Amino acid sequence: MQPTIVEDIAIIGAGPGGLALALALHSMGISVTVFEQRTRDTSVGGAIILAPNALRVLDSLDVYSRLSSKGFNFDDFTFVNEQHELLNKFPFGSQSQYGFSALRIRRQVVVSELVAVAEERGITIQFERNFSHVVEENETGVTFQFKDGLAMNASLLVGADGIHSRVRMHLDPLVKPIYSGQLALGCVVPKSAISFPVPFSYQLPAIIYGTNGAFLFIPEDVAGEEILIGTQKSFPERDREGWTSLSSSKEEVTELFKSNLGAWPEMVASGVTAATKGHLTIWPYYSIPRSEKWLSEGERVVILGDAAHAIPPTGGQGACMAFEDAFSLALVLSCLSSKLTLQAVLKEWQQHRLERVDNVMALTRQLGSLRLSADERAELARKEEMSGDYLIGDAGADLSWLYSLDLGTEVQSWFQE
Repeated sequence: MQPTIVEDIAIIGAGPGGLALALALHSMGISVTVFEQRTRDTSVGGAIILAPNALRVLDSLDVYSRLSSKGFNFDDFTFVNEQHELLNKFPFGSQSQYGFSALRIRRQVVVSELVAVAEERGITIQFERNFSHVVEENETGVTFQFKDGLAMNASLLVGADGIHSRVRMHLDPLVKPIYSGQLALGCVVPKSAISFPVPFSYQLPAIIYGTNGAFLFIPEDVAGEEILIGTQKSFPERDREGWTSLSSSKEEVTELFKSNLGAWPEMVASGVTAATKGHLTIWPYYSIPRSEKWLSEGERVVILGDAAHAIPPTGGQGACMAFEDAFSLALVLSCLSSKLTLQAVLKEWQQHRLERVDNVMALTRQLGSLRLSADERAELARKEEMSGDYLIGDAGADLSWLYSLDLGTEVQSWFQE
């Protein structure tokens, strides 16, 4: 008979999802070790949005209070046209409606805080451990190996190692990241460098829509004095070396960022001018094909977060889904009993998480379409057999299904007879 107790869990990846899982498991009395290929002092760039569904998880882990004052809190994304006329608002949070405002925060701040909390609570994190492959699974656990030849055992191995996951190779070696055809470009500039219209009638973050696409303006620091200006463009795929070459070519990236600039209002033009004097970054949007293999055939290896479902950043739910995956996985593992086997709880978890991620992906695709050019939006509307105005006008419908989820109650309902 399959054992109902998971004594020790190994997590590959010390990103937000892996660290959240470690904290959740530790709070439930389950031994856990995290392995990370980076060095301890490696810095991860960029900022993320944490919506109420993620912040509720962090609050349950007693971490939210350590993060809430280290980012920019906001409720809505404002959509305006080139004349700065309001088109719509998309809710990302609300203290009164969802219990939390959304939090825009640097990824490094989140990771550093989670590492600090984990180590304060006695969780072992081994850095510079580069995972290689799974050696074997059996009815009591899994043996896995690192690139330096070290082999280890655990009751369960969890891959939280991102879109290029090596753990996923054990489950489904044919799944590879797919380029969306869209390249994001951006730069953080001082708010003082942007020529805002007078009077300025809406709040940031905001997206300005025009014939040639859209420009995003979102605060990057606590006070809202540093603003990320970003846009996205259709762009042919390059290989890893090609993306690296483009990223290092300031002239080429600047030309991409400035293309069709004359068609934009002064707020955009001033921001772009300031951005081209700074360090422009690129972000090719990759995802992975939908896969129902989050659990190995031997049922001792699981993947979550970007390793299972790399969600584009346009909906602000990528990290949020990783936090949900992690917390819900810990909750189902705490349900193990003589009646609920490891196989049963993991399959139930996978089924419900797949349904949840499918819904979030649909919303993310809609929000991603809002950043296309007018011609691209019109073409998409024709393909979807809807009006072009729908893409903007329907955004921001009731999102209680997304932001109000209580995973503790939700997971309990999965196993009620």
